[in-house]
Amino acid sequence: MTTHLPAPPTPAPDDDVPVGTPSVAPVPPTYDHLARTAGRRWYHGPLALLSVVVVGLLFVLVVGFTSGLASVIAGIPLDADALPTDPGWSAAVTLVTVAAALPAVLLVVRFVERRRPGTLSSVTGRLRGGWLAVCLVPALAVSVLAGLVGELVDPTEGTFAGWSSFLGVAVVALVLTPFQVAAEEYLFRGWIVQTFGAVVRIPWPGVAVSAVLFALVHEGATASAWGFADLVVFAVALSVVTLRTGGLEAALALHLVHNAVSWVVSAAYGATGSIADYTEVGAGVFVISTLGMVVYVTAVLALARRRAVETMGVASPRG
Repeated sequence: MTTHLPAPPTPAPDDDVPVGTPSVAPVPPTYDHLARTAGRRWYHGPLALLSVVVVGLLFVLVVGFTSGLASVIAGIPLDADALPTDPGWSAAVTLVTVAAALPAVLLVVRFVERRRPGTLSSVTGRLRGGWLAVCLVPALAVSVLAGLVGELVDPTEGTFAGWSSFLGVAVVALVLTPFQVAAEEYLFRGWIVQTFGAVVRIPWPGVAVSAVLFALVHEGATASAWGFADLVVFAVALSVVTLRTGGLEAALALHLVHNAVSWVVSAAYGATGSIADYTEVGAGVFVISTLGMVVYVTAVLALARRRAVETMGVASPRG
């Protein structure tokens, strides 16, 4: 008589996933989607926008009051725009006022959106210092080359302002420009693009809106078509390297070098009052600037591929 042995028991599954359910790994987020956290609701976007405006204005008012009081105590008169007439003090107030947007954005991201502020820096949740340092090299090369060519097309007029005036403004600008640049990048290339990315699949609506807003906050942008176009191209280029490298480092590098060089050159000629004035930007300057952006973007993307820079998030940005 043949004995039929019972079939061996089927091993229990490792989890409770129903039979036939495909196993799908979560897709790592791109930079523009880092605000898509599990706990995000529809009202977080409008609430964050309102909070950024209110908190930002509060910080600006504090900076304005403090700088005005300090100027009075130091005996420095104020001009019609309530800025100190001393070039060094005026540069400091201008830069710190813009920089006040940085803590406002970081606080809103942490306490209103309830995610790590580091997700504004990169897909790794932090600012990648080594990658930022690498990006400073092509940023410096492109800025210096564009500046030299620009001098040939549109030479700077004026005489040397003197060592005392030059050094005062240059030192202040070099110390405070990183904070001013960080505020603009974290706001425009970071928070605005990610806010759009929380509700739309593609990044370009956020890029377009942030580029236009970035141009509009600069003096004289609407008075010159070439000046406005120059600012928009600059902003879009910074967004491209941000999205393609997964973080703000490349944008910070170029923006920092660009602004630092502009401040130092303007300080040398005593023309810091018109440093952000784009009223008289012409076609020649626009073409040179655009070519510089193309060279920089190409160089950064090549370096990013060679260094295998992270472009996708590896963990949930909520924290």
